[in-house]
Amino acid sequence: MSEQTKLLTLSQAANYLGCNPETVRRHAQAGKIPAAKLGRKWVFIEQDLAQFLRNQYSTPESVVQVVDNNEESSLCQSISETTSGGQNSLHQTETEYNALLGLKTDNTR
Repeated sequence: MSEQTKLLTLSQAANYLGCNPETVRRHAQAGKIPAAKLGRKWVFIEQDLAQFLRNQYSTPESVVQVVDNNEESSLCQSISETTSGGQNSLHQTETEYNALLGLKTDNTR
């Protein structure tokens, strides 16, 4: 690693991110935060955490240009919403679950 690469412990990374160490550990374990586990300790690269934070910023697509008839323009922040795809039937969910587990099923109901 270069001289500029700074390694952080779990508590240092939590302080850097302004989070509780336990929250940082859970996110690292889930792969949400870039980290490596060496033995029993988590290690973070400061540059990776900075990039992680940058990736959390609002995306340019969420900013919409609003043009008024008076030829004034302003930026308007949109809200990113996601909608669910609806409800799956119990039979469909059961079939998908069995297919993932490789279970043989009787398709007659």
